Amino acid sequence: YYEMTTTHFEIQPLTSQDRAKLRKQYLFAGVFLLFASAIFSFIYFFVLQAAHFSVIPIVVVSIFLLVFAGVFSYMLWNTYIDLKQGIKHCYTGIVNDKRIDTHSTKSRSYNSRVGTNTRHRSSRRYYYVSIDSIEHSVPYSDYAKANLNDKVYLESSPKNKEVFVFTVLEKSQNPVGITNNTKLSVPFNTTSVSKPMSSKEIDLVKTMFYKKVRRALIFIAIYGILVLTLWQGIFIFLIPVLVVFVYASIKLLIQINNYAKFKRNGTLKQIITVKVTDKLTLSSNTNTTKFRLVTNVENIDVSESIYKQIQANDSIKLHRATFLKYLVGVSFEEGTNYMQNV
Repeated sequence: YYEMTTTHFEIQPLTSQDRAKLRKQYLFAGVFLLFASAIFSFIYFFVLQAAHFSVIPIVVVSIFLLVFAGVFSYMLWNTYIDLKQGIKHCYTGIVNDKRIDTHSTKSRSYNSRVGTNTRHRSSRRYYYVSIDSIEHSVPYSDYAKANLNDKVYLESSPKNKEVFVFTVLEKSQNPVGITNNTKLSVPFNTTSVSKPMSSKEIDLVKTMFYKKVRRALIFIAIYGILVLTLWQGIFIFLIPVLVVFVYASIKLLIQINNYAKFKRNGTLKQIITVKVTDKLTLSSNTNTTKFRLVTNVENIDVSESIYKQIQANDSIKLHRATFLKYLVGVSFEEGTNYMQNV
């Protein structure tokens, strides 16, 4: 049986496979809890007590343990509620957005024998698909199946949001292959024409150029100082630093030369007509959110306002400065939007 709700999903009973998948979380939780308990016990008995620390470190560790236990208990409680209710939510609808969230963490370890600090950085990605504007967390294998405007079916638990089933029911009317820098799997006439730039576009190119030059000069200056420092010291570390310094300098000279060509050849722009095959949001806890359009030619990052106005299978025009290849604007039905705020 099932029940249709007013929030665009159906309620169906959990199958035996669904229950088995939820119960696996108890197994993983038990193993993790034993491992965490062993670590906290070691810290308490062999570090804090053995070294006769004051009460403050013990209180700090106890608070951390309570917070950890609270979060862990909440997760297990959600699993228990899902099993007790015995239902799942079933969504059928159109994919109208996708998102990748990158969560980065940093840690540092100290080697007492060598006397050095080692920094560690780890990143984890979370994938989301919006079905009729309702966002769902899904595994990457499911995320990669669906493109914008596809009709999909998803089953998930109400509390833990565990995904049981994710199926693409119907591909969008003009299906295309979503890969980086590849051709469409259906014919599309990608055209390119050259036209003179407006004064606004020329000023935008100039701003982009000086911004890139400023960054390059700062980078070169830092490595230049390192080269001068290592020249009198450890020669073995000088070679890679010198290679980076020379490479960055050559890139800057090429950039300056291309800007001179751009000015010399009449400040032209190349207008390329492409087709949008997909779009997604890239969020992170360390960087600003990016709004990316995937086309049959390349991936481009645009402003949020442009992102919201463009849909999959739309034809758009990319305005690029010749020689420099800077993307200065995007044209679609609503007009031309410039890239100042990207």
